[in-house]
Amino acid sequence: MAEKRMEHFKCLGEPERQIATELCEQAGVTVESVYCQGEAMAALARTIRSLEGDAICKLPFASIAEAEQLGAKWQLGQYVQQPLPGELPYKKLEDVEIKPFSFDWGIMQEVLKGIITLKSQGETVSFNLEGPFTLLGMLVPSQEIYRGMRRQPALLRQLCGKLIDNIATEAARLAMAGVDMLSYADPMVTCRLVSPAVYTSLCGEITRAALRAVATAAPGVTIHVCSATSAGFQQAGFCHCQAHKVPEKMCYGAALCFAHQQLGAQIVGHGCIQHSCWPLAKPVVYELELC
Repeated sequence: MAEKRMEHFKCLGEPERQIATELCEQAGVTVESVYCQGEAMAALARTIRSLEGDAICKLPFASIAEAEQLGAKWQLGQYVQQPLPGELPYKKLEDVEIKPFSFDWGIMQEVLKGIITLKSQGETVSFNLEGPFTLLGMLVPSQEIYRGMRRQPALLRQLCGKLIDNIATEAARLAMAGVDMLSYADPMVTCRLVSPAVYTSLCGEITRAALRAVATAAPGVTIHVCSATSAGFQQAGFCHCQAHKVPEKMCYGAALCFAHQQLGAQIVGHGCIQHSCWPLAKPVVYELELC
């Protein structure tokens, strides 16, 4: 069987790995705890990194910290292998209220504890950061968001602006906790899901504002932009791209560490960090410069 390789400009989706009881037993934790308790998150992230031969520990295993902060509902119990979204808090865009994030309670506080634990163990840590449209999708039906792109763009800008403020504050606190990389994605607004005109006039502009805010809030952190987001973002003219050669036979995770530590790259893209344990098909990383 041919060795799997990480190819640029392809969204490879989630890895074929479930947070199952057997995997958690190897880490000495329970399935439920890895979503809600910092020490358990760290233990499982380290176990997965070791089993996969990766260079990066990745957190979290679901975006329920942000969901909890925003007032979204989710279900997690003894017989549920992963958090499931509950009933959406709002039916209409005009009813949505964006609450500011707090880092002194709940799962958000536990996430920070998990990062601090991993850094104390000498690990390189990446954190998945969701974009504003995906966060908004936790609160209101996706049809409302897509309809709002045509009928209520000013309202969408206002709501996304508040969410970007939260995302930037979160990025700053994650950087303070010691995170090395932020894996940014906003799968609700890829070029495949919205028209070129809407992307250029609205979604791409909001994505650029979000990335600028994160880069300003966490200047020492490398931001990795998912290829599903970055490819269309560049094609629409919101960034330039520069290829940097990395040593041969590196896995993508090691190449990202090289970009972070040796190149000092702040924003990289066109790759799939979810498959960072795979060797690179081509020994390069792509640095992005916002326009």
